[in-house]
Amino acid sequence: MNRMGTCWSCRGGVTADAFFCPTCRVIQPPDPRMDHFSCFGLAPGFDIDLAALETEYRERQRQFHPDLFVARGAAERRYSMEHATRLNEGYRILRDPLRRGEYLLRVTRFRSETPENVAPTDPSFLGAMMEWREELAEVDPGASDAPVVLERLRRRVEEASRGEVEGLAGCFSAWFSGGDRNNLEMAGQGIDRLRYFNRFLEEVDRREETILAR
Repeated sequence: MNRMGTCWSCRGGVTADAFFCPTCRVIQPPDPRMDHFSCFGLAPGFDIDLAALETEYRERQRQFHPDLFVARGAAERRYSMEHATRLNEGYRILRDPLRRGEYLLRVTRFRSETPENVAPTDPSFLGAMMEWREELAEVDPGASDAPVVLERLRRRVEEASRGEVEGLAGCFSAWFSGGDRNNLEMAGQGIDRLRYFNRFLEEVDRREETILAR
């Protein structure tokens, strides 16, 4: 059952997760206990419906856009801005696999914060990363085939990244289906590897920009 509260404007009853008062229709302040999944009407999990997320985001944008509240009181203007800010933050997090995974580890209280510099210890992963970095370092920006070599390297890393995302979906699915802490431990390791994949792909992007600028 939803928690009950009181509308700040008309003092009527309102559920804690309501965006507007059902009696006076005045916008309510965001509930700080509501996670990003609930804000979009989604169940917590890694494998989410991105089309549904997009639809809900656009709908809530129309509801909370600050331009709709410019003629209202200070409280309503402030609440609309708070909703819009939280909406944009939640959308950025949930639509991106890495950020979504990091957020889920906080929601499940496995990690209280995101460790940006955690180095994966899996030998096979470290070996692959070393090999790819050597290949990237050996790319000659002046060579005619440099763009082709970079694209070939990018595709290999992207394929590995997609495999990591699939693995994360399995770990989180097992956890939410009644799994144990080991599922979250494996998810945390996968997220750390995915972060490294993303950073490597950013390096590839920078190298391509350098070549195109020549």
